[in-house]
Amino acid sequence: MLRMKFIFLTVILYGALLLQAEFVLGQKNVTTFGFQFKPMIPSRFFGTGTESATAEDLTVDFKPLAGYNIGMVIRFGLNKSWSMETGINLVQRNYQLNFNHPQLLAPGKLNFRFIGYEIPLQGMIYVKLGERLYMNASGGFSLDVFPSNVESTSLLEVDTIDYVFYQKTFKRRWAQSAVVANYGFEWRTKEKGYYYVGASFHRPFFDIGYSKADFSNDGRHTQLVNGISGTYLTLDLRYFFHEDPEKKKKNSSKKKKA
Repeated sequence: MLRMKFIFLTVILYGALLLQAEFVLGQKNVTTFGFQFKPMIPSRFFGTGTESATAEDLTVDFKPLAGYNIGMVIRFGLNKSWSMETGINLVQRNYQLNFNHPQLLAPGKLNFRFIGYEIPLQGMIYVKLGERLYMNASGGFSLDVFPSNVESTSLLEVDTIDYVFYQKTFKRRWAQSAVVANYGFEWRTKEKGYYYVGASFHRPFFDIGYSKADFSNDGRHTQLVNGISGTYLTLDLRYFFHEDPEKKKKNSSKKKKA
């Protein structure tokens, strides 16, 4: 219920931003380009923690590890308070599978990564806190693309007995949508660009895929399947290139002539 309320509020915010944009598109547009690096932060409170599944005597913990989101950001400034952002990002989700079985003295471990790409579209509002410091909040949607499935295997040998751990993660579909929200602070210098620190929450509308885990020994297999939500929380680090003040002057002069 909490997650549905979050999605509903974010959609309302995004709609309000788009509505506001209709009234400011006639004003001066300022476009800036930047790069971002967003390390992922596993958190059970935000629904990005460990998930468990059980079949017969086998329990597998699907534990998200520190992944990352890296890419390019394009910001279209609508006025001093509003802007739109898009771009393209590479996303690497990392997981550790812990196999718990009565025959094992300690959990067996198997790591894998799931690669995707994102094309977000967000509306952003600014609040000026000081001469160079701004606070902002944004909301919107993302098109998430997943190029392929992934599989991996790990072997543990104990007293001449081989224990094999295997997983194959299937993408649900090659593209689907997600809701995104962001909050942060930005320091705008006069000549060296914009420096940004914040946090983002990314939640797909459906599971991005499902993992089939298999534990085998002496030819006996135990299998289970668990959905992969793909939800993640990140720390956001961004840099936007400096915009030439002369461009602003030229745009202002053209506006006066019109």
